[in-house]
Amino acid sequence: MVRAKPLKYVTSTTPFLPITVVFGFLSYVGAQTSTTPDFQIPLISGNRTITVVNNCKFPVYPGFLTTNGTGPYTTGFYLDSKQRRSVWVGWDWSGRLWARTNCSFYLANATTAAKIKAVTDNFTIPDGQKLAGGCLTGDCGSAVECQLSGLAPTTLAEFTITGWQNQTYYDISLVDGYDLDMKITPSYDSPEKPRVNNTPICIASTDLSSPLSGRDLNENSLNQSFTFGTIHRWCPREMLLFASQRGRQSVFPYPDDDDPTIGGGWTPCLSACAYSNNDWDCCKGRHDKSNTCGPNLYSQRAKQVCGDAYSYAYDDYLSTFAVPSAPGDEFEVMFCPGGVSTNILKSTLGSTANVGAESSWLLITISAIVGMAVLW
Repeated sequence: MVRAKPLKYVTSTTPFLPITVVFGFLSYVGAQTSTTPDFQIPLISGNRTITVVNNCKFPVYPGFLTTNGTGPYTTGFYLDSKQRRSVWVGWDWSGRLWARTNCSFYLANATTAAKIKAVTDNFTIPDGQKLAGGCLTGDCGSAVECQLSGLAPTTLAEFTITGWQNQTYYDISLVDGYDLDMKITPSYDSPEKPRVNNTPICIASTDLSSPLSGRDLNENSLNQSFTFGTIHRWCPREMLLFASQRGRQSVFPYPDDDDPTIGGGWTPCLSACAYSNNDWDCCKGRHDKSNTCGPNLYSQRAKQVCGDAYSYAYDDYLSTFAVPSAPGDEFEVMFCPGGVSTNILKSTLGSTANVGAESSWLLITISAIVGMAVLW
C-alpha cells in the first residue's frame, strides 16, 4: 500500500495505486468562466497544467500542497466566482489541491492585532503589520499561500504525475471530509480535448448542485444511489460541521434542510477519521492494513453519494483514475460543477469484479509499491 507522507493538518492520507481501466462515455461539462493569465510566470520544462475553475456562486481560495517533485509557482490564491486560473507543475509532481471557503483575510497591527483593512490577494504587508484571518473550511492558517494541508473537512483533488508505468494517477478524496463538490477533467493539448471515460464528479450537496436533463443526463454515467431530493442527508449527524441549534431533540434526523442556523442544503461533513482520530477510522496503528481496516458508516455513506471518490484510506479499487502521462497534459479541477455524481468505476468494473481479480490485484499492488516508492 503506497501512501502519502504524513502532513501537518492532515487527518488521514489517501494512497495512489494504478488500477483503473475505464470504458463508457462521460461528456465534458464546462463552466462559462474567464481566465486569469499569468504571463510573467515561466513554464516548467515538461510541465503539466492544472487549471482551477470556480463554478461556485461565491469566491474561494484554492490551496496547493506538494508531496514530491516540482510544485506550482503558487500554493494559494483568491479565485472569484466564475473565474479560472492555471498553474504549472513538473512531470514528477505529486500533491493535492482543495478549495478554502468562507475566507476573510485582513492586515492587522503586528503588536496589538488590531484590524487595519481587509485584503484578498496581490497585496504587500507593510512594516509593523501582519496578515490575519482564515477560512471556515480547508483553512491552512493566516496565509493566502498555504504551507500546510487544509484543515478538515475538505474535498481533495490528489495527483501523482508520471507514476507507475508512465501513468498519471488522480482522484477525488473525501478521506478528510467533504466541503465542496468537485470534478476533475483530464485533457491533452487543450481543454477542448477532454479524455473521455476518466472524468470523476462528486456532488454531495443540493445547495451547490442542480439536476441534469437532456443531453447531459443521457451522456453521463450517474450515481443513482441518492436522489437529488435526499442527497443532503448522507452525512452522519454527529459529523456535520455545523451543529444545529435545535439539538438532538429535533424530530428531524437531519434538520439542516429546515434549519437555517446550519446552512440549509450546504453541510460540510467531517470524515470519521477527522471526527474521532482513532486507529480504526484512520487506518493507522494496528489497523494500518487493508485486512484490518474497512469502511465505517461515514465512508459507506460517502461512497453511496460519490461513487468515484475515495471514502477511506483503503478504498483504492473503486477510486483511482489513470491516464497516460505526456508533456502538454492538462487537468481541470472544478469546484461546484453542478449535475450529479458519477459512478464510472463501479459501473465499469462491477461490484463483484474484485472477486476474480484478487490474485492479479495483489501483483499490481506489489508492483506499484516497488515502482512508485521513490515518489514518496
